[in-house]
This record gives sequence, C-alpha cells and structure tokens, in this order.
Amino acid sequence: MKYLLLFVFSLLLFTACKPPHSETTISLQYTQPDIQKQFDTLYNHQQTDSGFYNGLLEQALAICHDSVHEDRKITQDVFSSMYLNFATRQYDCVTTTVFSFPDGTISANGIFQLQPDATIAPDHDFPITGGSKAYQNIAGTYTRVYKNGVYYVKLRFHAL
Repeated sequence: MKYLLLFVFSLLLFTACKPPHSETTISLQYTQPDIQKQFDTLYNHQQTDSGFYNGLLEQALAICHDSVHEDRKITQDVFSSMYLNFATRQYDCVTTTVFSFPDGTISANGIFQLQPDATIAPDHDFPITGGSKAYQNIAGTYTRVYKNGVYYVKLRFHAL
C-alpha cells in the first residue's frame, strides 16, 4: 500500500510539472481602406419603427498587414449575422472570422452587441476554434482593438 501511494504521488507530481504550452502570437493591423464590406438586409428589408433593420448580414474582407513579415499576404474574412434584439435595442451579432495565411488558416467565432447607429464593432476577444494546414489543432484567442483609425489584431495560440 505504501508503494502504491508513493507511485500515485509520483505520477501526480510528474503530470503537474509538465511544461506549459508554447504560445505563438501573430500581430496584424489594417485600416478602413483595407476593408471591403457587403451588407444584406434580412426579413425582406423590414425596418423597425425607429428606422433600423430587424437584421443584417455583413461580410467583410480585410487585407491585413504584418509588421514582422511585410511580404506575407494575409486576409481576414468576416461573416456576421446581426439581429435586432427588441429587449436591448441592440444588434446581437454572431461572427465567424477566418484569417488566411500562405501556409493555412486560423478561425475564430464569437458574439458581441452593437448599437444600431454604430459603424465599428466593439473591441473583442474571441476563442480560436481551429485552423488548417500549419495551424491545425490549435487553440487560443483572437483579439481585435480599434484605436485612432487602426484595427489592431493579435492571434495568440498554442498547439493542442
């Protein structure tokens, strides 16, 4: 019994001492001229009493700039479904974002709320839900912050 307890304690100690995941961070930025947007109204163009649409679909493609790898072309493809929540008088936005790199893609999904008259989504942190090719089997966070006309993006991830 004494040896069994020693073995279990040693096993717990070994598993607790595993090195942490090695994290990778990719920093990108883009400005309004880098964005191509397309909106489509839902519900056959129905508007509320206040003149706002009941719902919108937005798709945007942004050319992102990487200060470390200036020659690397990266695109950010965003698809959002926005439905006006009559209780909060804000759009509930469900968003999927895909970053395309020459060696694969990174995907993130999230939800945020948007004022009907807002033109820029609020800053957000979405979980990275996966990737392809060089970015297969990853987890992490996609963070987007808007400041002084520039969108700053950080992709922090580690291998699973």
